[in-house]
Amino acid sequence: MSLRLSNISHHFGAVRAVDGASLDAAPGEIVCLFGPSGCGKTTLLRLAAGLEPLQAGEVALDGETLAGAGRQTPPEKRPIGFVFQDYVLFPHLTVEKNIAFGLKGASDAKQRIAEQLNAFGIEELARRYPHELSGGQQQRAALARAMARKPQALLLDEPFASIDVVLRRRLREELRRVLKEQKAAVLLVTHDAEEALALGDRIALMREGKIVEAARPEDLYGNPQTPDGAGLFPGCQVLAGESKGGVFRSILGETAAPAIEDGPAKAILRADCLSACEDPDGAFRAADIRFAGPGWLVRLDGPEKTAVTVRMESPPAPGARLSVAADWSKAFIFSAR
Repeated sequence: MSLRLSNISHHFGAVRAVDGASLDAAPGEIVCLFGPSGCGKTTLLRLAAGLEPLQAGEVALDGETLAGAGRQTPPEKRPIGFVFQDYVLFPHLTVEKNIAFGLKGASDAKQRIAEQLNAFGIEELARRYPHELSGGQQQRAALARAMARKPQALLLDEPFASIDVVLRRRLREELRRVLKEQKAAVLLVTHDAEEALALGDRIALMREGKIVEAARPEDLYGNPQTPDGAGLFPGCQVLAGESKGGVFRSILGETAAPAIEDGPAKAILRADCLSACEDPDGAFRAADIRFAGPGWLVRLDGPEKTAVTVRMESPPAPGARLSVAADWSKAFIFSAR
Protein backbone atom coordinates (compact mmCIF):
# COMPACT_ATOMS: atom_id res chain seq x y z
CA MET A 1 0.00 0.00 0.00
CA SER A 2 1.73 3.20 -1.14
CA LEU A 3 1.77 6.33 1.05
CA ARG A 4 1.52 9.60 -0.88
CA LEU A 5 1.91 13.13 0.45
CA SER A 6 0.93 15.73 -2.14
CA ASN A 7 1.71 19.46 -2.03
CA ILE A 8 1.63 19.63 1.78
CA SER A 9 1.88 23.08 3.40
CA HIS A 10 1.56 23.91 7.09
CA HIS A 11 1.94 27.04 9.20
CA PHE A 12 2.43 27.56 12.93
CA GLY A 13 1.27 31.14 13.23
CA ALA A 14 3.47 33.19 10.90
CA VAL A 15 6.03 30.38 10.58
CA ARG A 16 5.78 28.22 7.46
CA ALA A 17 6.94 24.81 8.68
CA VAL A 18 6.17 22.86 5.49
CA ASP A 19 6.05 24.51 2.09
CA GLY A 20 4.45 22.54 -0.77
CA ALA A 21 6.19 19.26 0.04
CA SER A 22 5.35 16.13 -1.98
CA LEU A 23 6.68 12.66 -1.24
CA ASP A 24 5.66 9.03 -1.64
CA ALA A 25 6.74 5.62 -0.35
CA ALA A 26 5.85 2.33 -2.05
CA PRO A 27 5.10 -0.95 -0.20
CA GLY A 28 8.35 -2.40 1.14
CA GLU A 29 10.26 0.81 0.39
CA ILE A 30 12.19 2.78 3.01
CA VAL A 31 12.28 6.50 2.23
CA CYS A 32 14.55 8.59 4.47
CA LEU A 33 13.56 12.21 4.98
CA PHE A 34 16.86 13.96 5.61
CA GLY A 35 17.60 17.53 6.62
CA PRO A 36 18.77 19.81 9.42
CA SER A 37 16.81 20.38 12.62
CA GLY A 38 13.91 22.76 12.10
CA CYS A 39 13.43 22.10 8.38
CA GLY A 40 9.94 20.58 8.79
CA LYS A 41 10.70 16.83 8.77
CA THR A 42 8.84 15.89 11.94
CA THR A 43 5.94 18.20 11.13
CA LEU A 44 5.51 16.40 7.79
CA LEU A 45 5.49 13.06 9.61
CA ARG A 46 2.90 14.27 12.14
CA LEU A 47 0.68 15.52 9.32
CA ALA A 48 0.87 12.12 7.62
CA ALA A 49 -0.09 10.42 10.89
CA GLY A 50 -2.95 12.82 11.59
CA LEU A 51 -1.36 14.20 14.76
CA GLU A 52 -1.62 17.69 13.26
CA PRO A 53 -4.67 18.85 11.26
CA LEU A 54 -3.79 19.18 7.58
CA GLN A 55 -4.04 22.78 6.37
CA ALA A 56 -3.22 22.30 2.69
CA GLY A 57 -2.44 19.36 0.39
CA GLU A 58 -3.42 15.71 0.60
CA VAL A 59 -2.40 12.55 2.45
CA ALA A 60 -3.41 9.34 0.70
CA LEU A 61 -2.78 5.64 1.32
CA ASP A 62 -3.26 3.17 -1.52
CA GLY A 63 -5.21 5.81 -3.43
CA GLU A 64 -7.63 6.56 -0.57
CA THR A 65 -7.55 10.12 0.76
CA LEU A 66 -6.94 10.24 4.51
CA ALA A 67 -6.67 14.02 4.77
CA GLY A 68 -7.36 16.86 2.38
CA ALA A 69 -10.27 18.64 0.68
CA GLY A 70 -12.20 18.95 3.95
CA ARG A 71 -11.47 15.42 5.12
CA GLN A 72 -9.50 14.63 8.29
CA THR A 73 -9.35 10.94 9.21
CA PRO A 74 -8.51 10.65 12.96
CA PRO A 75 -5.04 9.19 13.66
CA GLU A 76 -6.47 6.08 15.35
CA LYS A 77 -8.47 5.31 12.21
CA ARG A 78 -5.44 5.54 9.89
CA PRO A 79 -3.64 2.23 9.16
CA ILE A 80 -0.35 3.97 9.87
CA GLY A 81 2.16 3.15 12.61
CA PHE A 82 4.18 5.91 14.29
CA VAL A 83 7.33 5.44 16.36
CA PHE A 84 8.31 8.59 18.25
CA GLN A 85 11.86 9.71 18.90
CA ASP A 86 11.57 8.86 22.61
CA TYR A 87 9.52 5.67 21.89
CA VAL A 88 6.67 6.60 24.34
CA LEU A 89 6.35 3.15 25.89
CA PHE A 90 3.82 2.92 28.72
CA PRO A 91 6.00 2.73 31.87
CA HIS A 92 3.43 0.73 33.88
CA LEU A 93 3.10 -2.01 31.22
CA THR A 94 5.47 -4.83 30.33
CA VAL A 95 6.86 -5.12 26.81
CA GLU A 96 4.26 -7.77 26.02
CA LYS A 97 1.40 -5.58 27.27
CA ASN A 98 2.78 -2.53 25.47
CA ILE A 99 2.60 -4.47 22.22
CA ALA A 100 -0.89 -5.71 23.09
CA PHE A 101 -2.20 -2.20 23.80
CA GLY A 102 -3.19 -1.47 20.20
CA LEU A 103 -4.67 -4.92 19.62
CA LYS A 104 -7.72 -4.76 21.86
CA GLY A 105 -10.45 -6.92 20.39
CA ALA A 106 -8.18 -8.64 17.86
CA SER A 107 -8.90 -12.38 17.81
CA ASP A 108 -5.30 -13.15 16.85
CA ALA A 109 -3.68 -10.75 19.33
CA LYS A 110 -1.53 -13.43 21.00
CA GLN A 111 -0.22 -14.61 17.65
CA ARG A 112 0.62 -11.09 16.53
CA ILE A 113 2.45 -10.34 19.78
CA ALA A 114 4.49 -13.52 19.48
CA GLU A 115 5.32 -12.74 15.83
CA GLN A 116 6.65 -9.28 16.65
CA LEU A 117 8.58 -10.40 19.73
CA ASN A 118 10.27 -12.95 17.49
CA ALA A 119 10.78 -10.57 14.54
CA PHE A 120 12.61 -8.05 16.71
CA GLY A 121 14.44 -10.65 18.80
CA ILE A 122 12.98 -9.57 22.15
CA GLU A 123 11.14 -12.70 23.28
CA GLU A 124 13.15 -12.80 26.51
CA LEU A 125 12.13 -9.20 27.28
CA ALA A 126 8.38 -9.82 27.09
CA ARG A 127 7.78 -9.49 30.85
CA ARG A 128 10.18 -6.62 31.49
CA TYR A 129 9.11 -3.03 32.05
CA PRO A 130 10.49 -0.12 29.97
CA HIS A 131 12.78 1.10 32.78
CA GLU A 132 14.45 -2.33 32.74
CA LEU A 133 15.41 -2.02 29.07
CA SER A 134 18.37 -0.45 27.30
CA GLY A 135 17.80 2.22 24.66
CA GLY A 136 18.13 -0.31 21.86
CA GLN A 137 15.71 -2.70 23.54
CA GLN A 138 13.18 0.09 24.06
CA GLN A 139 13.45 0.98 20.39
CA ARG A 140 12.75 -2.59 19.31
CA ALA A 141 9.81 -2.83 21.71
CA ALA A 142 8.33 0.40 20.29
CA LEU A 143 8.75 -0.90 16.74
CA ALA A 144 7.16 -4.23 17.67
CA ARG A 145 4.19 -2.37 19.15
CA ALA A 146 3.77 -0.31 15.98
CA MET A 147 4.10 -3.29 13.64
CA ALA A 148 1.74 -5.54 15.62
CA ARG A 149 -1.21 -3.53 14.26
CA LYS A 150 -0.08 -4.53 10.75
CA PRO A 151 0.05 -0.95 9.50
CA GLN A 152 0.11 -0.30 5.79
CA ALA A 153 2.65 2.48 6.38
CA LEU A 154 5.16 3.12 9.17
CA LEU A 155 6.50 6.52 10.23
CA LEU A 156 9.75 6.69 12.24
CA ASP A 157 10.93 9.93 13.83
CA GLU A 158 14.72 9.75 14.36
CA PRO A 159 14.55 6.23 15.82
CA PHE A 160 18.26 6.13 16.77
CA ALA A 161 18.61 9.59 18.32
CA SER A 162 18.84 8.24 21.89
CA ILE A 163 21.22 5.36 21.14
CA ASP A 164 25.02 5.45 21.26
CA VAL A 165 26.91 5.46 17.96
CA VAL A 166 28.39 1.94 18.12
CA LEU A 167 25.05 0.29 18.93
CA ARG A 168 23.29 2.51 16.39
CA ARG A 169 25.25 1.03 13.49
CA ARG A 170 24.36 -2.53 14.44
CA LEU A 171 20.69 -1.72 15.05
CA ARG A 172 20.40 -0.03 11.67
CA GLU A 173 21.19 -3.30 9.93
CA GLU A 174 18.66 -5.17 12.06
CA LEU A 175 15.98 -2.54 11.53
CA ARG A 176 16.38 -2.52 7.75
CA ARG A 177 16.12 -6.31 7.62
CA VAL A 178 12.94 -6.42 9.71
CA LEU A 179 11.28 -3.52 7.88
CA LYS A 180 11.98 -5.16 4.53
CA GLU A 181 10.47 -8.43 5.76
CA GLN A 182 7.28 -6.71 6.92
CA LYS A 183 6.80 -4.88 3.60
CA ALA A 184 5.17 -1.70 4.91
CA ALA A 185 5.78 1.64 3.21
CA VAL A 186 8.27 3.37 5.53
CA LEU A 187 9.01 7.06 5.95
CA LEU A 188 11.94 7.63 8.32
CA VAL A 189 13.11 11.04 9.55
CA THR A 190 16.81 11.64 10.25
CA HIS A 191 19.38 14.42 10.26
CA ASP A 192 22.23 11.88 10.13
CA ALA A 193 23.57 11.44 6.57
CA GLU A 194 25.22 8.11 7.40
CA GLU A 195 21.91 6.82 8.71
CA ALA A 196 20.02 7.97 5.61
CA LEU A 197 22.52 6.23 3.33
CA ALA A 198 22.50 3.03 5.42
CA LEU A 199 18.71 2.68 5.56
CA GLY A 200 17.14 4.47 2.63
CA ASP A 201 16.04 2.96 -0.67
CA ARG A 202 15.44 6.59 -1.53
CA ILE A 203 16.48 9.77 0.25
CA ALA A 204 14.37 12.93 0.24
CA LEU A 205 16.37 16.05 1.08
CA MET A 206 14.42 18.72 2.93
CA ARG A 207 15.34 22.39 3.45
CA GLU A 208 13.16 25.17 4.89
CA GLY A 209 9.97 23.17 4.52
CA LYS A 210 10.60 22.06 0.92
CA ILE A 211 11.68 18.74 -0.61
CA VAL A 212 14.61 19.93 -2.72
CA GLU A 213 15.59 16.55 -4.16
CA ALA A 214 14.49 12.92 -3.81
CA ALA A 215 16.43 10.05 -5.38
CA ARG A 216 18.14 6.71 -4.78
CA PRO A 217 21.54 6.94 -3.04
CA GLU A 218 23.34 5.78 -6.20
CA ASP A 219 21.67 8.54 -8.23
CA LEU A 220 22.53 11.16 -5.63
CA TYR A 221 26.13 9.97 -5.82
CA GLY A 222 26.43 9.87 -9.60
CA ASN A 223 24.10 12.63 -10.74
CA PRO A 224 23.04 14.99 -7.93
CA GLN A 225 20.75 17.85 -8.93
CA THR A 226 21.39 20.06 -5.89
CA PRO A 227 24.28 20.95 -3.56
CA ASP A 228 22.42 19.09 -0.80
CA GLY A 229 22.41 15.90 -2.87
CA ALA A 230 26.05 16.22 -3.89
CA GLY A 231 27.20 16.95 -0.34
CA LEU A 232 25.35 14.09 1.35
CA PHE A 233 28.26 11.66 1.28
CA PRO A 234 30.94 11.39 3.99
CA GLY A 235 33.98 13.59 3.56
CA CYS A 236 32.42 16.09 1.14
CA GLN A 237 33.44 19.72 1.44
CA VAL A 238 32.46 23.00 -0.18
CA LEU A 239 34.82 25.27 -2.11
CA ALA A 240 33.69 28.80 -2.96
CA GLY A 241 34.49 30.28 -6.36
CA GLU A 242 33.19 32.25 -9.32
CA SER A 243 31.65 31.17 -12.60
CA LYS A 244 32.23 33.22 -15.72
CA GLY A 245 31.87 32.28 -19.37
CA GLY A 246 31.27 28.62 -18.59
CA VAL A 247 34.37 28.30 -16.39
CA PHE A 248 34.47 27.83 -12.62
CA ARG A 249 37.49 29.48 -10.96
CA SER A 250 38.67 29.04 -7.38
CA ILE A 251 41.79 29.10 -5.24
CA LEU A 252 42.44 25.53 -6.45
CA GLY A 253 42.31 26.36 -10.15
CA GLU A 254 39.57 26.19 -12.73
CA THR A 255 37.34 23.74 -14.54
CA ALA A 256 34.65 23.84 -17.20
CA ALA A 257 31.15 24.56 -15.90
CA PRO A 258 29.08 25.31 -19.01
CA ALA A 259 25.70 24.91 -17.31
CA ILE A 260 26.41 27.38 -14.48
CA GLU A 261 25.35 31.00 -14.85
CA ASP A 262 27.88 33.76 -14.31
CA GLY A 263 28.32 34.82 -10.69
CA PRO A 264 29.16 33.28 -7.32
CA ALA A 265 29.42 29.50 -7.47
CA LYS A 266 30.57 26.59 -5.35
CA ALA A 267 32.13 23.22 -5.90
CA ILE A 268 31.12 20.18 -3.84
CA LEU A 269 34.29 18.14 -3.50
CA ARG A 270 34.07 14.42 -2.76
CA ALA A 271 36.35 12.91 -0.12
CA ASP A 272 39.00 11.71 -2.60
CA CYS A 273 38.89 14.83 -4.77
CA LEU A 274 41.91 16.56 -3.21
CA SER A 275 45.56 15.63 -2.88
CA ALA A 276 48.42 17.54 -1.26
CA CYS A 277 52.19 17.46 -1.08
CA GLU A 278 54.71 19.40 0.95
CA ASP A 279 56.03 22.39 -0.98
CA PRO A 280 58.00 25.31 0.52
CA ASP A 281 56.24 27.59 -1.97
CA GLY A 282 52.80 26.08 -1.39
CA ALA A 283 49.83 28.35 -0.77
CA PHE A 284 48.45 26.25 2.10
CA ARG A 285 49.71 25.62 5.62
CA ALA A 286 49.04 22.53 7.78
CA ALA A 287 46.79 23.77 10.58
CA ASP A 288 45.44 20.57 12.15
CA ILE A 289 46.66 16.98 11.80
CA ARG A 290 44.92 13.89 13.12
CA PHE A 291 45.13 10.15 12.51
CA ALA A 292 42.08 8.63 10.80
CA GLY A 293 43.26 5.22 9.70
CA PRO A 294 44.23 4.43 7.17
CA GLY A 295 46.19 7.62 6.76
CA TRP A 296 45.95 11.10 8.23
CA LEU A 297 43.42 13.90 7.86
CA VAL A 298 45.06 17.30 7.52
CA ARG A 299 43.22 20.60 7.62
CA LEU A 300 44.97 23.14 5.46
CA ASP A 301 44.48 26.90 5.76
CA GLY A 302 45.00 28.89 2.57
CA PRO A 303 44.63 32.35 1.07
CA GLU A 304 41.37 34.29 1.33
CA LYS A 305 40.38 32.33 4.45
CA THR A 306 40.07 29.14 2.39
CA ALA A 307 40.32 25.92 4.40
CA VAL A 308 40.28 22.37 2.97
CA THR A 309 40.85 18.93 4.45
CA VAL A 310 42.93 16.30 2.67
CA ARG A 311 43.87 12.71 3.45
CA MET A 312 47.61 11.95 3.41
CA GLU A 313 49.54 8.71 3.88
CA SER A 314 51.99 10.35 6.29
CA PRO A 315 51.53 13.48 8.38
CA PRO A 316 53.27 16.74 7.44
CA ALA A 317 54.99 18.78 10.12
CA PRO A 318 52.69 21.21 11.93
CA GLY A 319 52.73 24.52 10.07
CA ALA A 320 54.35 22.99 6.97
CA ARG A 321 53.54 24.53 3.60
CA LEU A 322 51.76 22.39 1.02
CA SER A 323 50.41 22.56 -2.51
CA VAL A 324 46.90 21.22 -3.14
CA ALA A 325 45.56 19.78 -6.38
CA ALA A 326 41.93 19.02 -7.25
CA ASP A 327 40.60 16.20 -9.42
CA TRP A 328 37.71 18.12 -10.97
CA SER A 329 36.15 14.94 -12.36
CA LYS A 330 35.14 14.17 -8.76
CA ALA A 331 33.55 17.57 -8.13
CA PHE A 332 30.08 19.02 -8.77
CA ILE A 333 29.63 22.71 -9.55
CA PHE A 334 26.52 24.72 -8.59
CA SER A 335 25.50 28.35 -8.64
CA ALA A 336 25.73 29.90 -5.16
CA ARG A 337 22.79 32.23 -5.77
